[in-house]
Amino acid sequence: MDSWYQVKLYGSGPRYRSWAPGISKVRIHVRRSRFDFPITADRNSKTVRSVYRIEHPSTFIFGILVSQMNIRSAICSLLVSVTVTLSALVFPVTDTYAAGDTSVEGDTISWYRGDVEQAFEIAKKENKPLFLYWGAVWCPYCSRIKSSVFQSREFIALSELFVPFYLDGDTEQAQTVGERFGVKGYPTMIVLNPAGEEITRIPGGIDIDRYNSVLRNSLNSMQPTSALLARATSEPGALGATEYTQLAYYSWGQDSSVLEEDYDPVLFKNLSEQARSVDEIASARLFMQYLEASSEQNSEENPVKLTGADARLEEILNTDQLVLACWGSLAYSPEIMDVLAVDENRSRQLKKLYQDRLMALRHSPGLTVEEQLGGWRPLLVFHFEESEEPISQELSSQLDADIAKANQSVSDVYARQGLVHQMKWTYQYANMDDKARELLLAELERTPSPYYSMSGLGSLAEDQGNNQEALDWYRKAYEASKGTATRLQWGASYVRALIRLSPEQGELIVSTADSLIDELPSTDDLFSGRNFRVIKRLNDQMIAWQEEKGSQASTRVYLARIESLCKAESEGSIQKQNCVSLVAEDETAG
Repeated sequence: MDSWYQVKLYGSGPRYRSWAPGISKVRIHVRRSRFDFPITADRNSKTVRSVYRIEHPSTFIFGILVSQMNIRSAICSLLVSVTVTLSALVFPVTDTYAAGDTSVEGDTISWYRGDVEQAFEIAKKENKPLFLYWGAVWCPYCSRIKSSVFQSREFIALSELFVPFYLDGDTEQAQTVGERFGVKGYPTMIVLNPAGEEITRIPGGIDIDRYNSVLRNSLNSMQPTSALLARATSEPGALGATEYTQLAYYSWGQDSSVLEEDYDPVLFKNLSEQARSVDEIASARLFMQYLEASSEQNSEENPVKLTGADARLEEILNTDQLVLACWGSLAYSPEIMDVLAVDENRSRQLKKLYQDRLMALRHSPGLTVEEQLGGWRPLLVFHFEESEEPISQELSSQLDADIAKANQSVSDVYARQGLVHQMKWTYQYANMDDKARELLLAELERTPSPYYSMSGLGSLAEDQGNNQEALDWYRKAYEASKGTATRLQWGASYVRALIRLSPEQGELIVSTADSLIDELPSTDDLFSGRNFRVIKRLNDQMIAWQEEKGSQASTRVYLARIESLCKAESEGSIQKQNCVSLVAEDETAG
């Protein structure tokens, strides 16, 4: 029986689809003088023709598409090797999950949304990797990924090479699945082989082209990041450029299994030095990870000071390409300056270079609107470390202009969630809380997740000492929230706010905490994944509140309920292990 292949044509005009039985039905005619390729695909006498120009020897492309037996390898080679004005990609059609599944808002990817085991069965049957995307409707960074990376033509094309599995954190058993794969927060994106072994985790804060390049390389190599790290550690210098790139673009902040719990950040310094001779960008990103990891371990009790690291940071800051490649670290982690072993004059010099370079490059076209605003953060952080005075009028006007332009640039309500979040934080870093509040209030009527903005309004009111207004916003946010995991998170936030701002309202605190458990469809989800971390944080604060207020029967009833639910969990399960840790804390407090 003939195999059926789908021809997808992308360009500035409409997207056309046609079908052809077998690869031999895709005809490519070469006009060498212009490297133009008319593509003809037909079924039942219906013909779709289009032309694209390609800057690659025509005979190579002709050989790939007509002669190769392994179509998936052909497409991977085509994606790696060429740049097209109008691309025509040929893939096997998969009826197993493409039909009947709706896509994430606005995309054209056939996301599988069923049971995770069924998704892996499909992956095994088709011998494809599985791409796990873990997200939530309210998550600003998820909205950014969905409106940028998942809308890109290359990602849509690449999605045909794996089983794209979408896991919404509010769906039943989603937290249990998240626990299984070590998911820590939204969004998380993991590439797994058909057997369920993790290949890599890709961070969201990189530009679209780089994201797709990293994904493509991971699909081509299918080497687990853990194996690459072990090899790089045991055989320094043994990795190639693409392998160091996979390490450099791994989502280390969401890692759950690759790094040892007590690892030394100098690991990343060593990786950076190894990569420098083969890939300068990978080397720079690994060095920035060294600074970030060191910063996370820095504390007053155990201060971290890195000798000589300032010279490498200066080299990165003086190179446009490296600044842009490391934008996520540089824009959002200016506290890395605190771990440099430098004197005050050198620190001021580096901070000036740091903020000036990000301000100068903040409008680079490869950056998203949110990332462009992120370029303000180092300047604002460094300014208020040295002074309590507002920023200059000139800077204030520039900031207003940047935010106004950003605000007008995005109209899609989902894409705006991440943007509004970034605008709000930028104003807060500038100590312009009133303007941040105006932004959130204006967004309440248009956002699909108003509870997120309400929480922001509560935080602003709390920072200004308006406790009752803050509690009102936190309560409204909880009441407006939707989805089981989301309501648990927002409800717990409201309870913690009550404990902080109105600890005398014991009955309301306990009854609200108790109601959070009632809303969950199963206790598996209560003691799994993100839900467990939310309930653990709440549990810790309930215990601290009980100790401060004295022994209260109502609180003991709540904690006893947690213990009772824990006893019902299966022995040996991760849920049992998690909830036992809660009960142990309760008993210690008692």
